[in-house]
Amino acid sequence: MTMLLAKARREYESGDHNSAFQTLKAVLASEEDNAQALILTGLIEEKRGHGEAAARHFVRAADLDAGRYKSLIFKAVENLLSASRQNEAVSLLKSAGDRKPEDYDVAYTLCALLREAGRYDEALPYAEFVAPRAMDFNGWLNAGIVLSGLGRYDQAYPLLLKAYGANPSERLALSEAFWCASCLCDFDMADRLQAELEAAYAAEGAVADIRENAFRNLAWCSDEEINARTSRRMAEVLLPPVAPKWKSTRERTADEPVRIGYLSCDFHDHATMALFAGVLDHHDRERFEVYGICHTARSRRHEKMHLRFLDSVDYYIDILDMDDDAAAAAIRDCELDILVDLKGYTQGSRIAIFCRRPAPVQVTYLGFPGSVAGAGIDYAITDRIVTPDLSAAFYQERLLRMPGSYQANDATRPQIVRKGARADHGLPEHEIVFCSFNQSQKIRGSVFRGWMRILQQVEGSVLWLAAQTPVAEEFLCRAAEAQGIDRSRIIFAPKISMADHLQRIAMADIALDTGPYNGHTTTSDALWAGVPVLGWKGSNFAGRVTESLLAAVGLRELVAPDLDTFVQTAVELAENETRRSELKKHLVNCRKSAPLFDTISFTRDFENCLMGAMTDVASA
Repeated sequence: MTMLLAKARREYESGDHNSAFQTLKAVLASEEDNAQALILTGLIEEKRGHGEAAARHFVRAADLDAGRYKSLIFKAVENLLSASRQNEAVSLLKSAGDRKPEDYDVAYTLCALLREAGRYDEALPYAEFVAPRAMDFNGWLNAGIVLSGLGRYDQAYPLLLKAYGANPSERLALSEAFWCASCLCDFDMADRLQAELEAAYAAEGAVADIRENAFRNLAWCSDEEINARTSRRMAEVLLPPVAPKWKSTRERTADEPVRIGYLSCDFHDHATMALFAGVLDHHDRERFEVYGICHTARSRRHEKMHLRFLDSVDYYIDILDMDDDAAAAAIRDCELDILVDLKGYTQGSRIAIFCRRPAPVQVTYLGFPGSVAGAGIDYAITDRIVTPDLSAAFYQERLLRMPGSYQANDATRPQIVRKGARADHGLPEHEIVFCSFNQSQKIRGSVFRGWMRILQQVEGSVLWLAAQTPVAEEFLCRAAEAQGIDRSRIIFAPKISMADHLQRIAMADIALDTGPYNGHTTTSDALWAGVPVLGWKGSNFAGRVTESLLAAVGLRELVAPDLDTFVQTAVELAENETRRSELKKHLVNCRKSAPLFDTISFTRDFENCLMGAMTDVASA
């Protein structure tokens, strides 16, 4: 065998790979565990572009050659990736990790591959292993992105700052560090990085190197053109090509119900269900059959809202364990008339299913306040405030505008009456309590400074915020102190159940909005609780939501033209107890009279929008 192996090596080195391959077959036929022959065969398969075959030979050789185990496994991984066999590559590396649990290179590569695949939960243990050991840009960036993507901003931030510092011209590092700074309310750093990003986008124009998630872009950018470009760029990078429109072979008769499918992973105790559950309950069952297409995590399926979802749909399709092709096929088998996306470009979305066009009419609603460009979505349900005529140019979807606010609400929620003492929530009993329960990334530096100007002028007042991570809370308190406000006037509300949170909102006097991304569910929650919300004019969907909601309760005058006027309005309202009392009484009455909280009428209007889409398609 030694002579045959030497012959094969000479043939390989001379470029006669076919002869070498045949010689090696003879070697392996009589000595199948010859590591040298397996490696050489793998190299030939690699040169032929047969990545899977090459990988099989390298893996077999690795099991025989302990001294070269790691290098051969990585060679196999390289070939699997070249053959687009990412799952097999990950499985192989996991096996290697079991054998070499302290190997940094294995952990780093798994972290990077799983991050690129969006499998952050699986990547977490590898990111946590890499984080304290990383010594270079790639290690800091990959571990940081995974930790940040899972909301572990306190852990991620030092890593992402190191990555950005090592290579500030790398747009992904800049974008990720900026997002993490925003989530932690490090306003000085976030403002600096935002300026860099804005300057880069302006200089690069139509060919801007956009590395942001489209949802993240909305948190800071109110330019609809850039918002739309970010969505298109995200689709180009992450989504498959959009398939041709599909026409069902099912012929629906005039008296047959329209089949509507709703697709989401948020069918649990989530803002989406807090808003949309009433629509699911009140669909006209003579006109519509409702299909719930669910990829809610198993760990959330015991929750009250998931059980309500199950009760409110006519048919339940579980796609959690299906890949996108299988899920699209299962949806197509339902022969739906309309498929509605409730996620858009938000975390956990399965928007690639829509690229496969499993339904003849595809609609996006509620989950993403902007264009879901590049995903095969035909229509977006909006309203004339969040998407005025000037916005239409920035949407690939045709706009279906509701006659009132676009946002659904559930009128079956408990009627909120202020109960108990403010002291139970750490609040002063007789001073003005401003609140904003929005997520941290919505709190921009300029907005927070505006809030502090309000506190400066309203003696004894406090600002009640949702609890954040320890690092974020410290940044917020320091930012308050920098504006001359004692940190004791910033009060953090711990996370509690949705029902209990809705009840405690009534303890506040005035809710303060955020921008350029407004409160959405947080705004309607405050209005339902009888707390007036103050906002200011926005320039994209995400920044016009509060105006839409206030218009739907007859209080559009609470939308200021700009941030400075917003500050002035807040101070004036804090000083006018009579006006606050009038607003509270008005909002309590709105629960039974305002369009925003008339779930049944909203559902009929929503159904009419969907039927309009079907008519539009039929006439095309």
